[in-house]
Formats: sequence, structure tokens, C-alpha cells
Amino acid sequence: MEDQIVVSILCTAYNHEPYIRQCLDGFVMQKTNFKFEAIVHDDASTDNTASVIREYAEKYPDIIVPIYQTENQYRKTNIYSTYLYPKAKGKYIAICEGDDYWIDPYKLQKQVDFLDANPEYSMCFANAIEHWEDGEKEDKCFSNVEDRDYTGVEIYENWIVPTASVLYRKEIAFSDRFKEVTSNKNFIFGDIVWFLICAEFGKLRGMSDVVSVYRRHNNGLTSKKNQSLERSIKFAYHQRELGLVFGKDKTILDVSKRNTCSLFVHMFFKYMQKNGLFFLRESLSISYSYTIKYLLRYLLKGFNKICNKLKSIIVNNVKC
Repeated sequence: MEDQIVVSILCTAYNHEPYIRQCLDGFVMQKTNFKFEAIVHDDASTDNTASVIREYAEKYPDIIVPIYQTENQYRKTNIYSTYLYPKAKGKYIAICEGDDYWIDPYKLQKQVDFLDANPEYSMCFANAIEHWEDGEKEDKCFSNVEDRDYTGVEIYENWIVPTASVLYRKEIAFSDRFKEVTSNKNFIFGDIVWFLICAEFGKLRGMSDVVSVYRRHNNGLTSKKNQSLERSIKFAYHQRELGLVFGKDKTILDVSKRNTCSLFVHMFFKYMQKNGLFFLRESLSISYSYTIKYLLRYLLKGFNKICNKLKSIIVNNVKC
């Protein structure tokens, strides 16, 4: 039993050379009374990410389990389902992408202690520091996570869970429900899907400890640089699918409708000359009431801008 791995850390990396050392350092510095592994998947990076991973795998062979790709797999398959989960030996799963990192050496120990003592809980999570790599904003807490239980609705509606802070039970990832939902091609982000599935299997516990850093940078999937029209459309359908898959909870269905209509109405105004009517029809097909609500909100916002501009012109002319 002493040699049994208790936690499997799953890490995906692609062109994370500037960040991957901090990420791997966060793994190897963990102080635990149990064994753990870090399965690190390099998705055919074109920089030196793989070389850094190889260096750590040689230095910490009992912790770092590397996977190297010669061809990028991101658009071909679900990397977690295909490469990471099948290799996981632990009782619990922790997630940390290659551009995020842990700052609490007792992160794993505290969370394992809690889940071991409370079998009715399927997942626990903690707080993180949100860090802007370009210094655009000052560092701040990702969210106000409290020491209490949370519902799936709270997590979806308020987006309060830093992915790198999570620990959940591995058997959930091997359930039929997990396999069915994560194979859905309409989901472009896995984390909120994982969390909502965990909420179906047990209680969720928040911890106020700040255990990780969520790094924002221009190459990140959620950065403004990557918010193309195609990705915006996929994100809208991702939101709609969350309602369809988890809509047995009527509140989640309602949040899904709100989020999806808000996104489609935003695209209606932003791309009015290209595909405006398509986006408007998609929003109306989901909810007439929310579509009208967001249309009026955008029109009012535009009206206020015009009024402020006229006011500024009038004030400047009076001064003259």
C-alpha cells in the first residue's frame, strides 16, 4: 500500500516554454505522506517545452511521467480521454495546465485529507491568484472561494473554480456518464463539464486557501487574441449544450439560455453586416424573452453612448 499512487496530476502543455518550469516546480515541491505522479503531455510543441519536460522527467523519474507527441493532437481527439486518463494510477485526479502553477506545497495533502475523510464529496477546490503576464492588470484573487459546500449551479453561474485548484475522484472519470458527456463535440472547454459531472456524483467543497496561480497571457485559449468569430460561435454552442446535457436541473438550463442568448445578441450587433440575422434567429430559437432583454440592453447602452457624446460636444462648445 505504501507504494500505491494516490494522486495523478494531469498536465497538458503546448508551446509553454516560458511557463512550464514553474508548473513542474509546483508538482515536485508537493509535501505529502503518499505517492503521486504528474502525467505531462506535450502536444508537439514547436518551442523547447518538450526539452524542459524531458529534463524534469530525468531528474524526477518517480514523479514526472512524460508523453511526447510528434504531431499535434488538439483538433484530432480529446487529449485527456485518449492519453491522460488511461495512464492515471491514482485514486484522485488533479489538473494543472502547463501555463498555470501551484504555490502551496501542501495543496495535495490538504485536499486528499479532506476527500479521504468525507466520502460523500466528489470534488474539492480552492482559490487562486489571477496573474496577467503582460502587467495589464494587477494580480488579484480569481474568486471569493469560501470554506463551504457549493452547488453545480453556483459554479456554472459564477465561474468561481480555478481549474488548477481542483481535486476529484478518479472513478468519476471512468464512469459511463463522464465518457458520454466528454465525448460531446459541442464542448470546447472540459473544466466546467467535469465540475458539473462531479456535482452529479456527490458534494462539492470549496476551500479558501490560495493554492495556485491562473496565468493570463496572449497565447492562452481564453485570451482576447484567440476570440475569433469562429471561436465565439463555438463558445455560444458550448453554452447551449451545457443546458441540453445538464438541463434536468432547471436552474442550469436557465443559466445556459441566458448565457447563450447574451452571446448570440452580442454577435448580432458585432457582425450585423455579415451574419447578423443568423445570430438573431439562433438567439430567438433558444428564448424570446432573453433575446429581447439583451437586445434592449445593447440598444440602451448604445443610446447612452450617443447621449454622452452629444453632451461632451455641447459642453465643449459652451466652453468655447
